Amino acid sequence: MGFDQEMKQVAPLRVKANKNDQWHQIMKSAQKSITFIDLCGHEKYLKTTVFGLSGLMPDYAMIVIGANMGVSKMTKEHLGITLALNVPFFIVITKIDISPAEVRKNTNQTLSKILNGAKKTSEFVKPEDDIANFANLFCSGVLCPIFSISNVTEEGIPQLKLFLSLLKSRVYTNPLFKTVKDPVEYLIDDIFSVTGVGVVVSGTMLSGEVSLNQILLLGPDDVGEFSPVIVRSIHFKRMIVEKAIVGQAVCFAIKYHGGKKDQIKKSNVRKGMVLLDKATAPKAAWEFSAEVIILHHPTMIKEKYQAVIHCGVIRQSAEVSSLSQDYFKTGDKGGVTFRFVYRPEYLHIGMALLFLEGRTKGLGRVSAINHDYKRPKPGVTRDKEEKKKVVERKKSAQYCYSFLIQAHLLCRVISLSLIHISEPTRRYAISYAVFCLKKKKKQ
Repeated sequence: MGFDQEMKQVAPLRVKANKNDQWHQIMKSAQKSITFIDLCGHEKYLKTTVFGLSGLMPDYAMIVIGANMGVSKMTKEHLGITLALNVPFFIVITKIDISPAEVRKNTNQTLSKILNGAKKTSEFVKPEDDIANFANLFCSGVLCPIFSISNVTEEGIPQLKLFLSLLKSRVYTNPLFKTVKDPVEYLIDDIFSVTGVGVVVSGTMLSGEVSLNQILLLGPDDVGEFSPVIVRSIHFKRMIVEKAIVGQAVCFAIKYHGGKKDQIKKSNVRKGMVLLDKATAPKAAWEFSAEVIILHHPTMIKEKYQAVIHCGVIRQSAEVSSLSQDYFKTGDKGGVTFRFVYRPEYLHIGMALLFLEGRTKGLGRVSAINHDYKRPKPGVTRDKEEKKKVVERKKSAQYCYSFLIQAHLLCRVISLSLIHISEPTRRYAISYAVFCLKKKKKQ
């Protein structure tokens, strides 16, 4: 959405034009533009919503609630995650034209109660209110405005558009972003394969400035290595540009640089990778420590517990290798050491993280990174105890096989047919079994 100098929306000249033509015309006429990221509301797509809030670095969050549906469980879930990640948000109540008065009243009361519990000052926006004052208070973190709109009658739409036009970018106030003079750091959140172009990555510039034909380091791969690549073209807001700066969400067309003659394949790049300045010496880590608070857990968290870590664009399962106390329960705070399960990741101290597993939720910040830990090679046991377990499992498997042979021989002796045996109650050993026997017919 684009706005001109008078803070009015720039409408496309042709409604039926394709997206590229529309966006080019809007960007040429607009003095200010806003990008909307549509995230999921359904429970089974919660991880996608968390990835968008943590990895795409939004300036603000707009939580949309149906006035006829009320405040649902997932509405509370999204409010909690937004508060946990410290993303400023405002609320839009839609479909007020079909909402019964009693349901709408209950929705407003529930919202006010939730926001007051979160120590947020809420205010329902009215047509006669000063929207500029609301925008200033919201950007300063004092107020959470609540808009009531109808797309059928257009009630509340002008106030919402004016509010959006007055919002300020948080690039220079958000501690996640650095300056243009800092080394390049670019987070990859999606990968495309374009015919005639090759691999294209999209993401957000956290620091630095990237120009055409600049050499960057792509990684980490599955073993933690970084490869040099060259930036062939840059797209910003669907337009070709010559450079990208901090705070922009841009796309790069990349290819390998140097001795590698192979082209980059889409399978060589994944979400969670980064592009870094070639002058840096980046290291990937398997293990890191964080100061966390357990928002909810039905029982307790101990060592070997696994959850999915959301840290920027990183989304991977990690195992708890050590705790600062014996166990953690809901509301506990302390230090936890996590170890990634599948591949090393690029982290730095101070990054916010959220870990989820079922209804379990925890929030924290990276406090230390262990670059010394090296994961054992596949197939190599870690210690003598694990070797003993492997030997015992092989012996148990041999006992299972001999047990089945003896059962068949016994059936032959007593003239019975073994027509079924239950599945083993364990993976490598049978603690008990159920047989189905049938008397053999006399010949």
